Amino acid sequence: MKHLYFLILLCFSFNLNAQKYHPDRISIQNKEYDYRFHHLEQYFNYYPEKRIVTNKDSTIINRGYIAFYEIYNDEIYLKDIKIPEHKNNYSKLISVRDKFTTSKETRVPLRWVNGVIQIGIGSNEIKNDSLKPVNTNNLIFEINKGKIQRSLQFNKEEMRIFNNFQWNKFYNTREYAVLTYKLKNIGLTEGEIVYHFYNNILYYSKKIYLQ
Repeated sequence: MKHLYFLILLCFSFNLNAQKYHPDRISIQNKEYDYRFHHLEQYFNYYPEKRIVTNKDSTIINRGYIAFYEIYNDEIYLKDIKIPEHKNNYSKLISVRDKFTTSKETRVPLRWVNGVIQIGIGSNEIKNDSLKPVNTNNLIFEINKGKIQRSLQFNKEEMRIFNNFQWNKFYNTREYAVLTYKLKNIGLTEGEIVYHFYNNILYYSKKIYLQ
């Protein structure tokens, strides 16, 4: 599913414009935060027949729902999926979780989730929502098959240094070469490719390289 996520993220990055973006939500120790790692989009693009809401343009912006996740006992779970009661009005949401799963458990494990995620738990220093907010306090988790392997916490400056470190490691991987080749084939320049990966590096990180 990793390459499907690459396509989703790429579409988002170059089609943001002035559209309103509604992030998913995630809970940690009974506190809820914005969450921008859209794991259900990976799933729905792999199993399009199971998509709950028709995505009119294949971007994260217009996915049509908000997923509610939770990190509990060192594992990531899905708790709910909600859609606007009235079209494009996200002030009132209704649950459609039963259309995704028949499980009656409070938490549904997400065993397909792998990689590095970021959760901003401080104040957000940008005015508009995006996939890469500048947060004063950040939790970083390395996940393998839905289970947390490592966790770190960074302030804004430490986060910048960490992102640079992840970028330098990713730049020398075979995956970077493969994805760069694909992007050049659809017309992106070398500069555009570097800009895209650098600004979205955690979405492409399979592990925390920092020792």
